[in-house]
Amino acid sequence: MLNVDAIVFDQGNTLIMDPFADIMKRKAGPFTELFKVYGLKYDSRRITDAWTLSNRVVNYSFIGHFSQEEPIIQHALRNLNVPPEIACFLGPELLREFRNGLRDFIKADRHCQAAGEVLAELKSRGKRLGVFSNDRMIGLAMVLSFMGIENLFEYIETSESTGMEKPDPGVFVHVLDFFKLSPRSVLYVGDDPVRDIDTAKSAGLMAALYSVDREKYNESWRDYRAEARYAPDLVISDFSELLLMIE
Repeated sequence: MLNVDAIVFDQGNTLIMDPFADIMKRKAGPFTELFKVYGLKYDSRRITDAWTLSNRVVNYSFIGHFSQEEPIIQHALRNLNVPPEIACFLGPELLREFRNGLRDFIKADRHCQAAGEVLAELKSRGKRLGVFSNDRMIGLAMVLSFMGIENLFEYIETSESTGMEKPDPGVFVHVLDFFKLSPRSVLYVGDDPVRDIDTAKSAGLMAALYSVDREKYNESWRDYRAEARYAPDLVISDFSELLLMIE
């Protein structure tokens, strides 16, 4: 059992599991119809394959892979040989449709529902809650709003808002400066053994590893194969375990 006063969460593959593949499957039809509006006849598999490849190879500071960004979509459209005079209009429409899919995914996802219930219980126990994600503020705010949990957190920050990305040790200096607590009184919960666990532990915080399917969720920009230096204080595979392991 851990006795901590504040709990800070990662977003991606912690509060919400990577929704990309699910959204691409659900929205294959609407995406194809958007192409047809512009006189482009692409089957759904071709669109999905191009977009999936771009999601894997396009990466830059603060990028939001969960909410998607237009540079990812434009990369896919170029690979599909969509004329730029069409891509400039089609890209934003695809992005809007994807984000509608993100909202629908979250509202139907059991993990998101369970995470919200656990957070509400932790809050009722007097725990101070926060979230830090390597993301843009609009992406994180979108997810928290769709989950209906934004009001549970007193600390909401991203790599974009602070100018720091995990594993930058400054991230957890920022966390501790906000909460004004000793490092051992703060628990960070995340899925990445290096970016989350190592960085939190090196700053003196307690750390809980949310264990995920590393083969299913491994990406070029999310490498679960990197070797960690520190062992986590907790390892969980279900969010509800936090309620059993935190006093």
